[in-house]
Amino acid sequence: MRQTPSTDIDLYGDHTLMHTRDVYRELRQLGPVVYLTTNESYAVTQFDALRVALRADSVLVNGEGVAANEIINGAPKDTTLTSDGDTHRYRRGILQRPLLRDSLEAIKPKIADSADQLVASLLERSGFCGVADFATHLPLTIVAELVGLSGQGRDRMLEWAAATFNALGPLNERCEQALPVALSAVEYVYQLTPETVVEDGWAYRVLKAKDEGELNDSEASMMIMDYVAPSLDTTILATAHLLWLLGTHPEALARLKSDPKLVGSTVTEAVRLASPIRCFTRYVNADFELDGVVLPAGSRVAMLYASGNWDENHYEQADSFQLDRNPRDQMGWGYGMHTCAGMQLARLEMESLLRALMRQVDRIDVGNPTPLMNNILQGFTDLPARFR
Repeated sequence: MRQTPSTDIDLYGDHTLMHTRDVYRELRQLGPVVYLTTNESYAVTQFDALRVALRADSVLVNGEGVAANEIINGAPKDTTLTSDGDTHRYRRGILQRPLLRDSLEAIKPKIADSADQLVASLLERSGFCGVADFATHLPLTIVAELVGLSGQGRDRMLEWAAATFNALGPLNERCEQALPVALSAVEYVYQLTPETVVEDGWAYRVLKAKDEGELNDSEASMMIMDYVAPSLDTTILATAHLLWLLGTHPEALARLKSDPKLVGSTVTEAVRLASPIRCFTRYVNADFELDGVVLPAGSRVAMLYASGNWDENHYEQADSFQLDRNPRDQMGWGYGMHTCAGMQLARLEMESLLRALMRQVDRIDVGNPTPLMNNILQGFTDLPARFR
């Protein structure tokens, strides 16, 4: 065993959120496992150690919550994310029914058409916001329609999603402000019935699964939250980052036009660099040795997905945007049992937008982005852009 390096870096402090790439590099230099005295938890910082830790899901568990505060971790564990083992596999099987390949193939033309129409409309404008006008469009039209909420449910999806992620941080100001908003989302989904959602939407199918005895009341309600929160912000933030990368690397779009086979690897590389979810925590239910460090039972450990994705010891020139890198092992959509259930839908959306850009746009101008300040999410709240 070796001594665990420690630091007073606040994983959720303003400095870290503003300079995540630099702070995570500093943490990686300290070691693959670091103790955070300010946050009273461990952090896994390097790619190889993260892959081992994320596979150890019977010891480093989600079932005791994934937040950095005990209010959220002490709430009922009825989401797919906050479950382990057979319970997780069962819930995930139901959650993924509309996200399987055949279901996505059926909506692929609609997503492609919507992407083409969006890019055509933005070409007519002298400027737009790359987040609100471009990256948000498909999640708030196609995905919201698929989930099948109406009224305030549809109108507040973005607000609820951002608050849900902020509430997973420690009890700092961001978390405390987000908790009432996140609670209002939970209250909303608990009162839904098949009669109050769009017939045959994803929410409707979950509620029918409850009526047929496949889920209890709480599981059904929280599964609708599984659709609302992860399906929006993460895809929006990754898509905005993709747009920024294309704008700051003008040669990239020209290369894609000449070699369309690079579309898939470009999206994968953009997600690696964006890493829209910085981290979740896991609970250590038994002493666990990781890279010569013992994580003691009863402790919390933060899985720094973004730090692993930027690990210079795993990816050559890790900070650079390389269209043909194709980092299929990147962890922007998670890894292991808890890999993002909606990953293929997110990929479909991003690839459709990228192909629409390749067909219609010759150059993308971008301005300075405004960074998002969120305990868990990272990305932009604003990105000035123009298509030419």
